[in-house]
Amino acid sequence: MLIKTMTRKISALLTVFIMTVTLASCGGSPLLGVRKLAAQGQDIGASRPPLPPISQRAPQFQQVFADVAEKVVPTVVSIRSAKIEKVQNFDPFHWFFGNPGQGDQFGRGPQEQEQERRVEGVGSGVIVSKDGYVLTNNHVVEGADDLTVTLSDKREFSAKIIGTDPPSDLAVIKIEDADNLPVAHLGNSEALRIGEMVLAIGSPYRLSETVTLGIVSALGRTTRSPNTYENFIQTDAAINPGNSGGALVNLDGSVVGINSMIYSRSGGSQGIGFAIPINMAKSVMQSLITEGKVSRGYLGVRIDNLDPDIARSLDVEPFSGVLVAEVMDDTPAKEAGIESYDIVTAVNGKKVTTAQELMNQVALIKPGKKTSFTVLRDGKKKTFSVVLAERDNEALAAGSGGGGGGGGGNSSATREKTGLTLHGISPEMARRYQLEEGITGALIIDVDPTSPAARARLREGDVVVEADRKKVSSVTDFNKIISELENDTVLLRVQRGGATFLAALRLEG
Repeated sequence: MLIKTMTRKISALLTVFIMTVTLASCGGSPLLGVRKLAAQGQDIGASRPPLPPISQRAPQFQQVFADVAEKVVPTVVSIRSAKIEKVQNFDPFHWFFGNPGQGDQFGRGPQEQEQERRVEGVGSGVIVSKDGYVLTNNHVVEGADDLTVTLSDKREFSAKIIGTDPPSDLAVIKIEDADNLPVAHLGNSEALRIGEMVLAIGSPYRLSETVTLGIVSALGRTTRSPNTYENFIQTDAAINPGNSGGALVNLDGSVVGINSMIYSRSGGSQGIGFAIPINMAKSVMQSLITEGKVSRGYLGVRIDNLDPDIARSLDVEPFSGVLVAEVMDDTPAKEAGIESYDIVTAVNGKKVTTAQELMNQVALIKPGKKTSFTVLRDGKKKTFSVVLAERDNEALAAGSGGGGGGGGGNSSATREKTGLTLHGISPEMARRYQLEEGITGALIIDVDPTSPAARARLREGDVVVEADRKKVSSVTDFNKIISELENDTVLLRVQRGGATFLAALRLEG
């Protein structure tokens, strides 16, 4: 009996020992092994969501974005543009080993002559009428020889350009042989609030019917480019190449902006996109459809922002209005009695606080229309009634004075030849670019990276002080020299920082 009892105890101990070794081999401690074995065959994770279904908690919210997309997507089209460009066919073997003296006047051999090639681009647009008018960006269709519009139902149509407006980067095209098309509702961009949710709809990277979600990040943004009309809506809704011309819509499904550009270091979306407010776009669109062009009001002043330094010197609040830096002769402003150092605080009763706002307000008023300007002069409020003239974009680009713009820029013809965007040197620009006191010339504010100017290593902030051995005191001087130049290369004397250097600039076109 004793032997049997001892045998049972030894057997039990042996069983416990074997189980302990086995469980330990499962990893860690015997207790952990037990837990792992216990978990085998059991469900992982909670058996139900922590909250009731969204369809129960907020049944309308669940479908709000899908409802907007369903209604708006059919009104947004994909635009494929094509144009013929001349390019130089460069042959490095001829460049290094070709016979001296052969080739054209620039030493280019037959392998380097210009050739034609077809270049295609893609963008987006918004249908604004049943018979096929489409609102888009100017840069989507500019210079296009052929336009193809694709609807959300995959139908394709040819289209023609009705009118373009480079200063606002807007254009209108017309779908041919189409009727009863879905039409977008154009809302009120002035009612937008920072933080409001919006959707961007377009064809990024040729991916049509793409919808992205974000908020209105800021209002009234500008790039400070001269002779352009900007009042951008900033959004973090993803906007990428191809989205240009597409719709920015609110949660009512109304178009509040036309997607136009992005700020990016990579070329893709980085959460900073810009759209043209639809209120501005509607005004430009109507002019393009009815007149084929945009006629803008012209006041005849140069203006500056009331930044803190200027405001302090004038004993006024910063950005409480717009400073009149100069009044041009024989202009509506001069005739009405507006003077230098006046501070414009409102146009037709609408408050203005920046130079860009004033420029935009004046530009939206038709020439010949009597307009009220509220002005602060020596601390006293005055009102002037001004009959605006028509803004001559080419003359203003040559630097003869703006209808609210400050400084003037170079003409489009000069930009095409040089790749330079120039601006007059106002006190504000001198401070912004930290220029030497009293310097005169033509300030470079942008360089086309594919242009001769980039190859000549010119850059933003340089000041052209001489061209073709002639003094350059203003943008007008530079434009005149370039327009009268007989050669295809111009020698520039450029000031950068405290030093000057010479740059040979080969002209295009």
